[in-house]
Amino acid sequence: MMAQQGASYWGLGANEANRNGVFGLSNNPGVAFSGKATGGVWGQQRFAGTSLVQGGAVLAIRSKGTMYGGDYSYRGTPNFSVTAAHVSLCQVISSQLSVGFSVGYTTLFQSMLSNRPSWLSGRLGAAFQMNDKWDASAVIINPWNRTYDGGVAVPAGALALGYKINPFTRAGFQYRYNAQNQPVYGIALRHEYGKRLVFNGALQTGLESFSGGIEYKSGTLMFAIATRYHTYLGFSPAFSLIWTKR
Repeated sequence: MMAQQGASYWGLGANEANRNGVFGLSNNPGVAFSGKATGGVWGQQRFAGTSLVQGGAVLAIRSKGTMYGGDYSYRGTPNFSVTAAHVSLCQVISSQLSVGFSVGYTTLFQSMLSNRPSWLSGRLGAAFQMNDKWDASAVIINPWNRTYDGGVAVPAGALALGYKINPFTRAGFQYRYNAQNQPVYGIALRHEYGKRLVFNGALQTGLESFSGGIEYKSGTLMFAIATRYHTYLGFSPAFSLIWTKR
């Protein structure tokens, strides 16, 4: 699958549909962002102590109710890696509904191969604000690809149902499907502490059952760190830095 973006995404259980894990339209192109523009960079060491690294950059702009974005990501090692580049569009339909899509290519590099196979990749997304307390969002990923096309851009999907407990705390129930793995069910929690600190966390089924992270906001910048814990392979630390123009 495509590498995902941002430490908040990882801290909230790596579910693309969770609207608080959005990173410049790259995770869920159906979730609108506030402000005139946003951009950022992110990185992760996939399982601490290994040479598997991930990283990328995003940039998106807003023109009234329409948002345009682009993202680039890399994951792998010097001998085996996957790169992906996409353009995205999000449209606000009403105060309750926004929809969007992204499309691009995911490319595989393997040192023993002379060619670099590529797959059309992308996603369809939507977000719905049901009332003051409840919201829902969904993402469909690579629906046109076959399950075993290199294992790089496989079909997948994600759902999230959010509930606002109070002005500072949101809980979420989430589900993720991948054509090559077992479905993952989980809960996520996001709590704002003051005006600058945010705590993220998630518990879910599967081998990476626990994740958590912290966001720090200062003016137009937001810095986040997070990690996920794998039962056998340990922690995967991540960071992201995102800027938003109001």
